[in-house]
Amino acid sequence: MSNISPYTRVIADCLESISDAKPGESDYEVRQATQLLINMLQGRMLEHIKQRVSSYYKIEPEALTEEFSVSLIEVFAEIFGLFRNKFEEMPWLVKEIAKRIVEVETRNGSKTERRINQLYLSIFCKYFEYKNIEKIISTLQTDPRIQHAIIAAIPVAAQTRPELSQAYARS
Repeated sequence: MSNISPYTRVIADCLESISDAKPGESDYEVRQATQLLINMLQGRMLEHIKQRVSSYYKIEPEALTEEFSVSLIEVFAEIFGLFRNKFEEMPWLVKEIAKRIVEVETRNGSKTERRINQLYLSIFCKYFEYKNIEKIISTLQTDPRIQHAIIAAIPVAAQTRPELSQAYARS
């Protein structure tokens, strides 16, 4: 699990602690672990979107500042409201999505990035009724705070590269 997201590692740990809970153990502890699991799922989804945006603009994810992350959280507030409502309606869904993320992201082999992209697309489509993750990303690009963070992350030298200039112009 060397190149695995820290979020995915915590998700795996939460799943393990929830499954290790014995009958009669504190329900409070299980609820706490489940709440942490939900927060980590949201964090991992945001991290995935950040990776997709940085890949699209050919910039390092670390170059996107805290401003970008905060803006992303604000833009996704509505989606995550739906996310939490779904989990209240279907508590089993938390563990199902978490297990799937851990399974796909820890699997070795080629085409891992493609499988991960497909996984998040299917999660957004199947459970949150967002049919096109590219549309989500393009919506993000219209937010002025996110645009500013992306522009600030593109190195000056890279802005002179034609393929980056075209991507920059589309935002």
